[in-house]
Amino acid sequence: METGGGGSERNVPILGWSGLLLKKCDESNCFSKKVFFLLFVLAYREKKDIFALNHVPSGGLSQIKKERDTMNKKITLAALAGAAMAFAQGPVDPEFLWDGATDTQGQVITGSTETKTSGYWYDYNDKNDGGSSAFTFPAGIEANTYGNFYGPLVEAYYGIKATITMGEGYDYPYAGIGFNIWSEDQEGVDISAWGGICLAYESTIGFGIELGVEDEKNVTGYDNYKATVAKSPSATMANFAWAKFSQGEWGKVVSIDDVLAKTAAIKLKFEGTAGTSGNFRICQIGSLNKCTKCEAEPIGAIKSVAAASSVKAQLSGRVLSFQGISSAKAEVINLQGQVVKSATVSTSMDLSSLDAGIYMVRVAGKNVNLAQKIVLK
Repeated sequence: METGGGGSERNVPILGWSGLLLKKCDESNCFSKKVFFLLFVLAYREKKDIFALNHVPSGGLSQIKKERDTMNKKITLAALAGAAMAFAQGPVDPEFLWDGATDTQGQVITGSTETKTSGYWYDYNDKNDGGSSAFTFPAGIEANTYGNFYGPLVEAYYGIKATITMGEGYDYPYAGIGFNIWSEDQEGVDISAWGGICLAYESTIGFGIELGVEDEKNVTGYDNYKATVAKSPSATMANFAWAKFSQGEWGKVVSIDDVLAKTAAIKLKFEGTAGTSGNFRICQIGSLNKCTKCEAEPIGAIKSVAAASSVKAQLSGRVLSFQGISSAKAEVINLQGQVVKSATVSTSMDLSSLDAGIYMVRVAGKNVNLAQKIVLK
């Protein structure tokens, strides 16, 4: 039944075993046409059977009822299966790449339609198991007005940078970072088309890439498939095909194909004995063979100085304005590390001659240290 207004809604009458059921839905969440057709067939058959039962000899009623019930069960099961498919999560992109040099949101784009909650980086640790393992992030990084911490961190360091320290209190200390593939509800989706995971990183401590399957407690007993990432103090890139992932053989054994069909999250997990610590920066993560390299860290140790100072830079169109500077040297650097513009500034800098793209602005002078990413459109 169509209704007026900006949209439409349908009241779908369905004759069932207990009489009339009313399924109300709108255009965005109705069953697919095939599922609706099956339900309509079921309703039509039952209505037709009611008429037939009133026009047959009493001796044939039991046989007709038996045949009717058998057919209705088959149609109902088909309808329910179709409904499950209609409401299942859609496919993710066949390949993806998150690059810390270009991301400003701290979010991995996977192809999920749940973009408000999917792909955002988060961290976790062994606190709920009685442990005290923890990350220490660079000074001067604060969550933005939306409560997003990883956006500012990634924007400042072209990646996720931290120190991990394994703590006391739990026999198997751990901590990690990760992102949900489909949404914050951690529904599993099929990621087999990715072929594996690539990673561009630097780390003084080894860690693992873990496939967080949906309902991991019952599916793997938390013995998730993992690939080992070797430590590399200098920036490097590595690929991990699905064949490199394996279980630890202490939980529930399950095939990797079953896990890839229902993977909910990708996690980078650090483990070790209490007291173990290391530094790392994650620059890129993607599907197999999509990563390239770690871009040079643009800020380094001067970030904490810049955060503590009153120096600010604000872009308006192609004019970059400065506050808190009397006189300092400003440089604009492209993603290849080349200085494409430099000048001594006090109030503003004209960038109209530069191509659209992502740049790093670096300002240095007496009591002034500032590094900031800008995007020219």
